[in-house]
This record gives sequence, C-alpha cells and structure tokens, in this order.
Amino acid sequence: MRGGLLTATVFLLAAIAISGVLPLWLDEIIQLRETRNTTPAQLLASLPRQPGAAPLGYMVQQTMLQATGYSIRRARVPGALFMAGSILLVAVLGAELGLATPWFAAAVFALFPFTLRYGTESRIYSQALFFSILATILFVRLMKTPRRLNVVLYCLALMAAIYTQPYAVFVGPAHVAWALFQDRKSAARAAFAVAVATATFLPWYLAARAIWSSGITGAGLHFVLSPKTPLMLFREVAGAGYWGSGLLLILCILALARPTRSFSLLLSLLIAIPIVLAITADAVSGYFVATRQIIWVLPSLAIFAALAIERTPRIALPLVALFAAISLWQSFHYFTQPRENWEIAANTIADELKQAPCLIVVPPEQQLSYAYFRHELAHTQCPAPKTVLAITPYATAAQREAAVAALTAQGYTRQSGTESGKSQVSLFTR
Repeated sequence: MRGGLLTATVFLLAAIAISGVLPLWLDEIIQLRETRNTTPAQLLASLPRQPGAAPLGYMVQQTMLQATGYSIRRARVPGALFMAGSILLVAVLGAELGLATPWFAAAVFALFPFTLRYGTESRIYSQALFFSILATILFVRLMKTPRRLNVVLYCLALMAAIYTQPYAVFVGPAHVAWALFQDRKSAARAAFAVAVATATFLPWYLAARAIWSSGITGAGLHFVLSPKTPLMLFREVAGAGYWGSGLLLILCILALARPTRSFSLLLSLLIAIPIVLAITADAVSGYFVATRQIIWVLPSLAIFAALAIERTPRIALPLVALFAAISLWQSFHYFTQPRENWEIAANTIADELKQAPCLIVVPPEQQLSYAYFRHELAHTQCPAPKTVLAITPYATAAQREAAVAALTAQGYTRQSGTESGKSQVSLFTR
C-alpha cells in the first residue's frame, strides 16, 4: 500500500498546485451558484433545478467553502481530495483482487487525463467515483466474508455514491451480475443492498423528476444515439484520445489473453454494465450521452493494465510507457489550450453596459453565469436605444442567428463587437 499512498500523495500535491490554473467553466459556475453563500436549506430547495443533481457532493463543497472562505482553488479542493482518495482505493481494490503489485493500477489510474481533469474541478464526479470504488471494495469483502456488517457497509457506500451522482450506482448491478456466477446467497445479499440504496434515493428522485424533465426540455437537450456514439465514448473514456484508448484496449486484451482469474469477469462487467445502463438512462430521460457518465469504468481499466504488466511485462511495460507519454501530452494540451473565461467576458459586458443599459444573453438562462462574477449583470433595463448582445460559448448557430435577426427586425444596427473569453459581445443601437 505504500506505493498507492505515495501515488495518491503526489497526485494530490500536483492537483492542488494546478487547480488554480484554469478559469471556471459553465458547469462549475452552475454548481457554485448553488453552494456559495447559501444555507443547506436553500441548497436543497434550489438543487432540483439542475437536471440529475443529487445533494451530497454539493453539500460537501458548501461545507468546505463555509469553513475556508471562497476562492477558485478552495472550491476545487474537495475534487482533489476525493480523486487522491480514489487513487488510493484503486490500489486497495487491486490488493483485494490479488494483484501482486496493486500500486501499478493506482499509477495507471493517476495517469488518466480524466483523473487529473476531474481532480482539479469543483464538480462532484471525483467524490462519486470515490464512493463507487469504495462500494466495489466492500462488495469484494462481502463476497469473501458474507457478514451483516459487510452488507450494511456496502449498502452505505452505494447510498453515498448515488446521492453524489445517481449514475454511480450502476456499479451495483455489475456486482450482482458477477455474484450470480459465484454464489447465489451472496448475490442475494448484494442485490438486497443495491435495492435498499436505490430505494433510499427514490424520495429525492420523485420530488425532482418533473423539474429535471422541464429543465432538460427548456435547455434544448435531447438524447441522440448514432454510430458515432461508441466512437466518442471510446475516444474519450480516459481522456487520452484514440491512441490512448487503443493502447488501453490492447492492455485489456493482454490481461484477458491467458487463463484469467475470476475477477477478470467482474472487471469486464464493471466496464460493460455501467455503459449500457448510462445510455439506457439517458434514453429514458432524454438527456445527451456524455463520457463523464461512465467515469466509473476507469478503475477497472487501470487494474486490467496492471494485470497485463504482471502477466506480460515485456510487452505491457512499453505500452504503458507510451500510454503515459500520450496521457501527459493530453493533460498538458487540456490545461494550456484557450478556453471559455466567464469572468473576463463578464467584465467586458459590464464595461459595454456603461453606455447601453440593456443586456441580451444567448441562451438567456446563462445570464446568471456572467452575473456570478458581476452581480449587476443579473438585472438590466430592456428595451433601450442601445443594447449589448452577449453570445455565450454554448449558444448554437440557430440561437445566434435568431438573436441577431430579432434585433435587426426591431431596427437595431450592430455598432461594434469583440470576442472576450470565448463569448461574443456586441453593441447594437437604433
């Protein structure tokens, strides 16, 4: 475990150091609007407005900000802590499954570009991942020692996972499916724990379901499944692009090529079932497919890579070294490429509003994201002879054209325009 602990510590230090590099992006701002300067009661009342949101991750961040005060880096500290904890838990899981060098799995997991990305964001995914890995560890222990305490602990870990991010509970059906091949009584215990954890989430789901559906429809989101979807998931599964995912696939094949241990089936199910269930849930809810919804598969991929190193080191080690180089390059590219900066854009808009009292934001629901940095942007006086049009990085081409056409029809003429923080800010007069 020393290797796993060292890997987690190095990652934590690096993540905290890097966490202040990038500006907040849209989803972070949306979450921080809920957690910053609010009470727990206010948070629970307003949270259902965010489709698919569950309270535990938001409450952890809210508690952190109340204890330390606000800054971008402090808002991202919980993400770094939970991701470092996830790295350590991957080593623990590898040891539980009998790996000779479980810290290899932790090291590969730490290399994933998605690990660093979600470990340096003020979002809930690293926390949900932490509890999903913990649930898998407790499940393996339950299979080894089927005591009531292990059932209870396993159920509690699943509850924490689902109350952080609902899709995290999809590891539970994978556990039950594997247990059916091992021991029917243990499978029944695991199924009971999954059922109880899911049932405890039903009150929140039933209370928020209608609001979630309305929010998805209002935002113009919709489910799309095309031949490109598997390619997108394959390319982005670890954040390493096609080359990195291809190397991971080869490592998985090397791990499975020789007579395998029983846990190889468990790892395979922990990859396949959450992907199928996530896509199914998106189809039912009408939400779009996103790779973050299957982040729970990363520990299994890392353990497969470690198993390949143990079984075929002459082949696997060069592949892992190449994968490490690709992952480091992808992470460097992610943290250095130009990206949206809502604070810079908000300052530009505020300057323009000194000569034009009316602000129109496209799409309109994202006006509050600018107002997060400049509170005066939350309320403007429209219509007016001079109008500022702010088009966010998330506006569609149709939304852009419709906004300009509407202003033109009202007799407005574009006087000036600039790009600021990936937002298009223009001044119209009539």
